[in-house]
Amino acid sequence: MNEEQKKAGNTRIREKEYYELLSRELEKRAGENVDISIRDVQKNNGVYRKACTVRFNDAQIAPTVYLEPYYDHYLHGEAVAESADNILRYCRCQTPEITFPENFFKEYRTVRGRLGIKLIGKKRNEAFLKDVPHIDLDDLAGIFFYLLENPAFGNGIIVIRNQDIERWGMTLEQLYADALENCSQMLPPVFRSLSDVLDVLQPEGEGELYLLTNDTALYGAAVILYPGLLREVADYLGSDFFVLPSSVHEVILLPDNGEEAEGLLQIVTEINHTQVEEEEILIDAVYKYTSGDEFIHREA
Repeated sequence: MNEEQKKAGNTRIREKEYYELLSRELEKRAGENVDISIRDVQKNNGVYRKACTVRFNDAQIAPTVYLEPYYDHYLHGEAVAESADNILRYCRCQTPEITFPENFFKEYRTVRGRLGIKLIGKKRNEAFLKDVPHIDLDDLAGIFFYLLENPAFGNGIIVIRNQDIERWGMTLEQLYADALENCSQMLPPVFRSLSDVLDVLQPEGEGELYLLTNDTALYGAAVILYPGLLREVADYLGSDFFVLPSSVHEVILLPDNGEEAEGLLQIVTEINHTQVEEEEILIDAVYKYTSGDEFIHREA
């Protein structure tokens, strides 16, 4: 009986001990020329997650696996060794054969064409925002990322840091302009009735709700920054409208039919904290777009 079996036979080990044991199992099974690191990764809203990165044979891209689900599997009876095998198998399959130029990310021209922007709430991300260039939008902030796209693993991002923009010698204004230009092409907006998306009937008397995101639903709330888009929506709806931040990936629009913003705020807050993962919450707030304005303003 090995150490893992003895511990499992008596009592389930704590999460920290589990990650230490998992790291040893990964190292033992990975073989040569494989670099494994387990670390805490800061996500949106101050959330930290335990992440494992596995790099095979100096590959330029190393898949990252979040480990909390594996600890849950362990608590439900999965052996640590089995989890280690599953992680290595997954990472081998998800390591794409991509070769970047030697100056990748060192020169602005190598990343300019795939820069994107993501919206986050300022208050819950104050510490994070100190390390990244961002656009100040009152109680929201727009941060920048490089969009990786590959059939092997779908979409992934590299967050732009202060040291990156300093190395490139770029201004924040130029970064913002390039990111918006890119997004309109590589992440075009999607505007649909929410009843079409969810295939459900909306309650009578509450007005029709609309979903606004991008065609990948990846950080789609940022489409509200696309030049002229809010004005186009207002023209289509024939009215001003409320903007309900449902997550970092999309917003819900409600034509202004006289609803009270405070009541809408209660709905947004309840949904955010019961149906949305904490790291995907945008903000507990209600905004309004008034025809002719350039941007939204906070109502509640």
